[in-house]
Amino acid sequence: MRNFLVLRENQDVTYLKNHDVVPMPISRRIWGFWTFLSFYSIGNVSVATWSAGSSLLSIGINVGEIMGCIVIGNIFICLAYFFVSAPGYDFHVGYTMLQRVIFGIRGCYLGILIRILLSIVWYASDAWMGGLILGNIFSSWSSDYFNLTNTFSESVPFSRKDLIGFVLFQLIQLPFFLIRPEKLRFLIHVGCVTCFFSMLGLTIWAVALNGGDDGPLMDTPNTLAPSAHGWAWISGVTSWYGSLLTGIVNSSDYTRFSKNTRSSWAGVPVGNLVMGTVIPLMGLATASALDGKYDEQFWTPSQIMDQILTNDYSPKARAAVFFCAFGVLTSQLAINVVGNGISGGTDIAGLLPKFFNIRRGAIATALLSWAACPWLYYNSSSNFYLVMSAFSVFLSPFVGIIVCEHWIKRKRTIKLSDLYTFDSDGIYYYTKGFNWQNIIIWIIGFAPGVPGLVKSVNTNAHVNSGIINYFQGNSLFGFCISFFLCYISGLIFPSTVSTEIDEVDEFDTFTEQEAADLGVIPYDASAIKEF
Repeated sequence: MRNFLVLRENQDVTYLKNHDVVPMPISRRIWGFWTFLSFYSIGNVSVATWSAGSSLLSIGINVGEIMGCIVIGNIFICLAYFFVSAPGYDFHVGYTMLQRVIFGIRGCYLGILIRILLSIVWYASDAWMGGLILGNIFSSWSSDYFNLTNTFSESVPFSRKDLIGFVLFQLIQLPFFLIRPEKLRFLIHVGCVTCFFSMLGLTIWAVALNGGDDGPLMDTPNTLAPSAHGWAWISGVTSWYGSLLTGIVNSSDYTRFSKNTRSSWAGVPVGNLVMGTVIPLMGLATASALDGKYDEQFWTPSQIMDQILTNDYSPKARAAVFFCAFGVLTSQLAINVVGNGISGGTDIAGLLPKFFNIRRGAIATALLSWAACPWLYYNSSSNFYLVMSAFSVFLSPFVGIIVCEHWIKRKRTIKLSDLYTFDSDGIYYYTKGFNWQNIIIWIIGFAPGVPGLVKSVNTNAHVNSGIINYFQGNSLFGFCISFFLCYISGLIFPSTVSTEIDEVDEFDTFTEQEAADLGVIPYDASAIKEF
């Protein structure tokens, strides 16, 4: 049984490395500008981003202010992507290896486990939403399916149609995990383009249906007292930024596939500043127009397409719903396979490389997602996106430590060979495998925000207003605290900071030009010995 579980690969597999967690060889670095443009766009050309306006409206600001929060948040997101993804395009290693740099060979498990948990939750959430969109397609094909009687009791928080869509969408995703992650570019391109035009079509249709009027939501007044207005802006910016932190912290998992440095970040402004602003505006405009028409708000494309079929089950309407749903479905598929499944698989491979590669890890993520009960996210009173953005309490200190360690203290250097050894002389072994300085800094960074996180999950919890205000800005405050403390620790304990790199490229990860720029001897298979 044990022999079956252990990976069989041409390259040696140990408790610290396998083919998927070592620095990407040149042969696997095939992502260029257009792939990264689609990659950074696909996270925004999505149901989550389209629907996010509803969460921001709930904090009491108007649509104009919501868009202001989104634009400012997107600027922070662009900066975070550029700085946090640097280890990927500099040394072609991902998030799990970066955790070894900042927390130690053994201490890294802390950050990896948190990312695995979040990947599973997001995978479950997007799979459930994908199942609802798949249900729209089936409903456009068959009136019997559209009118399918729900035989579940009222205590069950989903219908037969919901369950059928979820199960089938889960099955549709699995074959894509058999493809190497760097070769899933086609899925990202298709999902980005088709979903954008589907959402554009929904917006145009909704506004036209309402007689060209943009609806009442666009004129919703600010309901906040002046004293709370500023904190609401901070909350809006940080909740928008925080909702994407899960993807930001592991962005080096994807930039390690880049052909060159420029291609990995050139698509960030368009993907985040443009698409990250246009799509939520479409969602707000569509919800507002339909509110004006039906006196009811529809925030997800699935709800909107159900409403179309309810009002008009003509061949024309069914065809429109089919093509629109298909476009949105491709986006959900791309996001969940590449953004959540591959991400979770990469983290699990970094946690247990002797037993899991990315493929096995992604399948494990898919299986574990059932335990996350995603039907509760949307069929209950919980505000899922606000709650998930609240988990930036734990992630924002990671960002501060990563940026300080890689850019300031280590001056963009990593000794790759020391990432894969338990040797006590290794740079990243620290104290018996743990970098206690950064672990303590991380705890200090997130601790003040925990009471606010508890309050966001349990509204009956009693937390004073100062802590609530801190929590509203935790994405920024947590970053600043951890960055500052990490920098100070480097001044106090300079012996723990090393800017050493390997003399020889042992992984065939650098091009000749990159090796020359780093002062590294290029890879030579005949000269490389077992490390």
